[in-house]
Amino acid sequence: MTDPDFAATIAAAFLAFNERRFGDFATYMTEDVIETYPQSGEQIIGRDRQRAFHEAFPNPPTFTVRNVQRSGDLAVVELDESYADGSVWKDAMILTLRDGLVASLTGYFGEPFPAPDWRRPFTVEPDHPR
Repeated sequence: MTDPDFAATIAAAFLAFNERRFGDFATYMTEDVIETYPQSGEQIIGRDRQRAFHEAFPNPPTFTVRNVQRSGDLAVVELDESYADGSVWKDAMILTLRDGLVASLTGYFGEPFPAPDWRRPFTVEPDHPR
């Protein structure tokens, strides 16, 4: 389900990240937030460590929020992650919430790739009218 107020909060959080206001971004997290990246096998525990991680990131990407869905204390955020080299990755972040703050974030990301030819008869491009 969509939650316009929560979607606005997520947009504000990522605006802070994009503007390199990592202290402001951190205010949307619990003190004991856990940020996990299963693809690379990394986990960052704690808001202070998460902020230091973001501040140490050489040339961090910027994010464009594409979709936000929330049900209770679970939310999914789809994003475009843009890098200085012009590449744009597709991300999905699964969030658990506590007291209106992000308590955990699990991020999945990948560089787009062309679909195999055999799938063309079965598919349309995303957001294509049905």
